[in-house]
Amino acid sequence: MTEVALLLRSGDPDATRDALRALLPRVRGWLYRLIGNSADLDDATQEALSEIARFLPRFEGRSSLETAAYRITVRVGYRYFGSSPEMPLEAVPELVDPECIESQMMAREALARLHRCLERLPAKRRVAFVLCAIEGLTPSEASRVAGTTSLAMRARLIHARREVARMLKHDPYLSRWIDPEEAR
Repeated sequence: MTEVALLLRSGDPDATRDALRALLPRVRGWLYRLIGNSADLDDATQEALSEIARFLPRFEGRSSLETAAYRITVRVGYRYFGSSPEMPLEAVPELVDPECIESQMMAREALARLHRCLERLPAKRRVAFVLCAIEGLTPSEASRVAGTTSLAMRARLIHARREVARMLKHDPYLSRWIDPEEAR
């Protein structure tokens, strides 16, 4: 067990404070991508940090603290699904020509369409899509975060990608980034 894990398990207030401060921006960012920028974001962030703080005395250091925090944050995010009007993702901005206002507007509108599409996904599929397609985790990594099997995560991701592709296959802006095989 690492020294930090020992301090956290012992309830050291300085170690706990430092760990929570270090995790705050990550937790908020993860929740932002999962539930959106709504009035619930602050509450969800506080709730996730509270759950992480309650977990710290049981932290054994077998995985990174960030992995454990991610898992707790996703669990909290499940409770807030459906309470926000849109799901912010950072998937489309790279497609934008920063000098062209029309391109920026098109990207913003496309992102809004993608948000609406993802809001229609069941919560578990949305988590799979966000963790793998947006956060860049492998299905195996995402399964540990979401507390499921790797096989279940792969299935959820496949179904989520198919549903997203089917819903967006006629989208004039997003369709060129969708695999035509996924839209069937």
